[in-house]
Amino acid sequence: MKPIVFAVLAMSITISLTSLASCSQQADAGPNGGDVVPIQNGSAKAEIVANADTGEVMVHTWDNDLKNHQPVDAGPIAVGSGERTVELMPHPVASDPPGRCSRFYGHAEWLRGGKIDRGWLQCCGSRGTRHEFPLRSGWSAGREHAGMWSEMGEHRPQGMGGMGHGHGGGK
Repeated sequence: MKPIVFAVLAMSITISLTSLASCSQQADAGPNGGDVVPIQNGSAKAEIVANADTGEVMVHTWDNDLKNHQPVDAGPIAVGSGERTVELMPHPVASDPPGRCSRFYGHAEWLRGGKIDRGWLQCCGSRGTRHEFPLRSGWSAGREHAGMWSEMGEHRPQGMGGMGHGHGGGK
């Protein structure tokens, strides 16, 4: 009887931990499936989505419920890993008011291959504050949402469906 009780208890713990892990992963994913980082002293969230095939990266800013765009100052956002950095330029969506932006885009060769697993983000007038984050779902989201990259059109680097040179060549 004791082995059965232990087996049931072990299975219950395993199922509980698996459920907890899957819930926490879902909570960390934004509307586009990217990784979420609190910004502006927790009053908004940034979603990071990366394209391992091309080195492109996009940040969307959202309200705390991740339901509506939350435009921030339209200045560049810096994303990096270690000493590497790329500056993402504002690319407002139609609903963003003048001088504000909820979508930022850039490209860096060091992002190709999807090998980065930790990063940092600086945005929204807080140039001294780096928001650290694990890059987990952002890579897969970049592949699943391929249409978002083509939206950047002429801003994409040569050879990636764009006509222009892109922004933020990165170090």
